[in-house]
Amino acid sequence: MATQWSCSICSRQILWSELFTFYSKGAVHFTCFRDITLSKDNSGESRALVSALEDELRLIVAYKSYMKNVNNEESKRLLQDNEKDAEKHAALLTKLIDRSILSH
Repeated sequence: MATQWSCSICSRQILWSELFTFYSKGAVHFTCFRDITLSKDNSGESRALVSALEDELRLIVAYKSYMKNVNNEESKRLLQDNEKDAEKHAALLTKLIDRSILSH
């Protein structure tokens, strides 16, 4: 199922099943963001930041999946809070990568 967004790098529609994030130019597939970032700076630091971002994006997907199988309200709230934390961390990493690597 497609989202309402198109990737600001490749222009293809972003699907809910794909990892994606938002940066200064709009929505972007994680793979497009990763590739453009590492093409500008393939240092160990850049690879570490991109890997951390991928881990956070995968956590978001995992928490959404876990919530489908949980009925207990307390458990569901905890998973929702964890998902929001992962979204915050992903946003902070994306912003840092955009500012420190892509904007130079």
